[in-house]
Amino acid sequence: MYSVSIKSRIISVLMKKNILLSLIILIVLNACGIAAFTGRKQLLVYSDESVAALSDQSYMEFMKTAVISDDAMDTDMVRSVGNKMVSALTEYLNGIGRPDYLTGLAWEFKLVDDPSVNAFCLPNGKIVLFEGLLEFADNPNHLAIVIGHEMAHAVARHGNERMSQQALLESAGQIATQVFSQTKYGQNSQAVELFAKAFAFGSNVGVVLPFSRKHEYEADRIGLYIMALAGYDIYQTPLFWEKMMGDNKSSSFDFLSTHPADTKRIAAISESLDEAAKYYRDPEFK
Repeated sequence: MYSVSIKSRIISVLMKKNILLSLIILIVLNACGIAAFTGRKQLLVYSDESVAALSDQSYMEFMKTAVISDDAMDTDMVRSVGNKMVSALTEYLNGIGRPDYLTGLAWEFKLVDDPSVNAFCLPNGKIVLFEGLLEFADNPNHLAIVIGHEMAHAVARHGNERMSQQALLESAGQIATQVFSQTKYGQNSQAVELFAKAFAFGSNVGVVLPFSRKHEYEADRIGLYIMALAGYDIYQTPLFWEKMMGDNKSSSFDFLSTHPADTKRIAAISESLDEAAKYYRDPEFK
């Protein structure tokens, strides 16, 4: 049990932090968004404009050191597939009266001279693919799988959502650490530091990483929808991920990973194919 003086200090800290807590609650209540296609509710603290500005800065910094691929054929394929998917997505969202999902997105596709098997999309719609990835995504359908997934992250506001979540976690961690410092254990500076680290790790594993995996699954699903809208073969997606996985059958452990294990990803994608097929505009594909 805490002594009266310790309880008083805790109450005092909580009262001082009441304004911050109220502000956090207000932000949570007034920063709700809806993810494109899935309708999932989101916490979006930042404006599209501020996220786009940060993304522009990060993109410029990356491109200062990146080496643009000089392979004209592969570069043309990346741009062709990307532009086709952007056109189909834009037409669809305008058609359903949701052009707002494209706010802050200035799509651009770059292929860089790098052997890494990787790709990323910044929240502003700037997509970068590494040449090493084309060992697996060596045709338009497989390339559309990768590009669709990356576009999905942007159109679903995953970057804003992660930033918003992290901002609130950091605020909560600061409050929790200061409250703990008023207890008998908190009189030990090492204990306070240990608590702060434990809170950060616990929040990361328990909230941030699982949520990131949710984003990856959602991006796979929305990516299929965008592929279908653009007329690409969604049924090649499981085969593509099997090719990516290769002989590595030990990747089913994903507790501390930000990406789903390949076997789980393939299963989830396979379950989403029939739903995604509804987005084909050409009856021939259905």
